[in-house]
This record gives sequence, C-alpha cells and structure tokens, in this order.
Amino acid sequence: METINEDQTIFDRNVIDLNMKATTKDEVIRELATMLFKENYLSKLDGFIEAVYEREAEGITGMGNNVAIPHGKSEAVKRAGIAIGKTDNMIRWESYDGEPVNFFFLFAVPNDVSGAKLHLQLLSKVAAKLSDDELLNRLKMTHSVDEVIESLTI
Repeated sequence: METINEDQTIFDRNVIDLNMKATTKDEVIRELATMLFKENYLSKLDGFIEAVYEREAEGITGMGNNVAIPHGKSEAVKRAGIAIGKTDNMIRWESYDGEPVNFFFLFAVPNDVSGAKLHLQLLSKVAAKLSDDELLNRLKMTHSVDEVIESLTI
C-alpha cells in the first residue's frame, strides 16, 4: 500500500471493486461511497454523496479515456481515501472527450485546510499516473486488485 505519511493510507483493497454492477452514474457514486462508508472512511453516507454531487455540478470529472475522478470534500469524511471501481459496461458521464466511462476513482477528503491540500496532492498524483496510456490500458484490462494497487503506487 502507498502512503503519503506514516498514518495516511491511499490505496485500500477493501475499497476497490473491479466488478461493479452499476449501470448509471448515480449507482457508481453510491456503490463507491458505500464501500468507503463500510470501511469507516465516512461518518455519514448521504452527507458525503451530497458533497460529491455538489462537486459534479461545478464541472466535468470525466478526464477522458473512459476514466472519471469524482470527488467530494465533506465534514462526513473521517479520513481521506480513494474508492476505485470498474464496470464491464460503459456509463454515461460528462467527460472531456465526450466518451462514456467504466473506470472510476472516487476521492473522499476531509473538508478542512489539510484536507484541501491532500486532495490536490492526491488528485494530481493519480491523474499523472492515469495519463500514462500504457499503464492505463493495463489497468483497464486487469481484474486483479493487487495489480491496480501496484500500478498506482506513487
């Protein structure tokens, strides 16, 4: 697992689902948020989902190449984390290339000063990794959680 500092875990196999059943954007966000909630990243599921939708209303989170990075900063986030999901089917999502999405990275970040800094740090590092076409293609093909964690380790 990758860490930013001694106690901040970034990738957690318990919040990665490479076989999501979601068929809509709402189902994707709810499934990923529910994983975070069950693993004690969130104090309130609905409060966090609301924050994700507030961010979605501000602008596009589909970065292209069938990848979306929705995120929410919320008082409901107890500790920062990234839930990762993949679907076999393509999901309609607002993206820079106009294409649907089937690979998702839901960022959960505390709504405070340190959370804002961490949010930008995680977002830029993950986005940089995902801009590597070879790595991204490998990630899209795998069904191994270990391979996802190993490939994204920053």
